[in-house]
Amino acid sequence: MIDNAFRFVFKKTVEMTASLGVLAALTFVLLKALPGGPFDEETALNPVVREKLAQHWGLEQSLPSQIGNYLLSVVQGDLGVSMSKPDRTVVEIIGQGLGNTLTLNAIALCVILVGAFVIAVAAVRFRETWFENLVDQTVIAFLSLPSLFWGPLLIYAFGFYWNLLPVAFLSSPAHYILPVVTLSVRPLASLIRLLKNSLNENLQQDYARTAKAKGVGVWGVLIHHVLKNSLIPFLSYVGPLTVSLLSGSFLVEVLFAVPGLGSEFIAALNDRDYTLIVGLTLFYGTLLIVVNSFIDVLLKLADPRLQERA
Repeated sequence: MIDNAFRFVFKKTVEMTASLGVLAALTFVLLKALPGGPFDEETALNPVVREKLAQHWGLEQSLPSQIGNYLLSVVQGDLGVSMSKPDRTVVEIIGQGLGNTLTLNAIALCVILVGAFVIAVAAVRFRETWFENLVDQTVIAFLSLPSLFWGPLLIYAFGFYWNLLPVAFLSSPAHYILPVVTLSVRPLASLIRLLKNSLNENLQQDYARTAKAKGVGVWGVLIHHVLKNSLIPFLSYVGPLTVSLLSGSFLVEVLFAVPGLGSEFIAALNDRDYTLIVGLTLFYGTLLIVVNSFIDVLLKLADPRLQERA
């Protein structure tokens, strides 16, 4: 058991290190391919000033040298200084916006997981009733529209028309409602449909029929027999779901003026702030890899067959 755990941790560490190295290199290549640069302004800089700035930031070096020097700095724990905000390091910027971004995404993830779990189980329990029909129709409606459609609609309805909720910043619990709903609507509908279909499939299996024949009630069959096997595809979706939330929160943070990493990332792209863009990309990459590794552990605990393949 210990050997298996050590091999798993070592394998994941090597995979994460290689993935982050490739991610940083690709980010540098893509940034260089984009038109414009960090020192392009409406008023053209003096060529001498531009050359001095390029030398200071190492932009006159070849692309492989820039990538190699940056990765060497990252290994030493240095993500560099922001080009657009030279008085602040990338680590300081990440630390300042991290709390709002993680809080917003964590609340949205909890709403999605708990909501999908409760609604899907209830819809299967009350099959062929008005409740299941309502759930199915709502899921179809939510899946038919992109997540960002809900943001402006919610802002107009609850922020301006009815004037019930704040639409910017995160100054109080009420400020979280609209951005969390915007992030949650479409993923919640996807997860409800996934878990509901999985529960229905497992209800048709022999072990579920046997439990019913022994006199176990509908709730008992669902909770004690069917639910565990149905959670495997549910857990498999949590990793991609987290990726989707983090990437989707970029524009949601801009839309609701949330001072988080998403807003910093969009601003860095506009400013061609190479160091901040690559630093945020590596941070997000690390976060997503850790989340996916954690989901892998949960899947192995839920399905013993996966432990044998590790």
